[in-house]
Amino acid sequence: MKTYSITREKAAKMLGISTRTIDRYIRGWKLSYKKVANKVLLAREELDTLQSDFSALHQEINTEIVGNHNSKSIVARSSIEESIDEKIDKFFLIFKEKDKILEEKNKIIFMLQQRVSELEGKIHNMVALPDYNKEKKEAIVEKEKLEQKIDQLKGKVKNERVKNIVFVIISLVFIIIAALFIVNG
Repeated sequence: MKTYSITREKAAKMLGISTRTIDRYIRGWKLSYKKVANKVLLAREELDTLQSDFSALHQEINTEIVGNHNSKSIVARSSIEESIDEKIDKFFLIFKEKDKILEEKNKIIFMLQQRVSELEGKIHNMVALPDYNKEKKEAIVEKEKLEQKIDQLKGKVKNERVKNIVFVIISLVFIIIAALFIVNG
């Protein structure tokens, strides 16, 4: 696991390059990073690898320059230039290989992030089984209570109707009796 603990400025000093070059490496996926409290932190392992690549390239160029110093100056310059070109080509090949590896890792990370998002969506919409069973039981109990209340209300309504019908009949009987007394009377 990579440890992200080196700031851009410290990495630039460590490698002998500018922070703008560090930024270019980050944009070009040559260096991975993490952002913590608005600070960009780089992986020590990647910087060590990059520093060893720089050191190896620099050491090989210096060795060849010293070795060719006693030769004729024209031949020495052209061989030095060729040597430098070879070393630079090797250096860029190393970076291209690292870029391919990082691209593959980034694809994997992207796929995993998508999968995590999908799973988070599913989890958000899911109800845990014990909670579901509990809620189902509570809903059934509440439904039964409501059905009992409905039955009670239906009974009360039926009783009120019967009372109203009896009251109307009694009222009609009294009205008829009152009308008979008035007519006979």
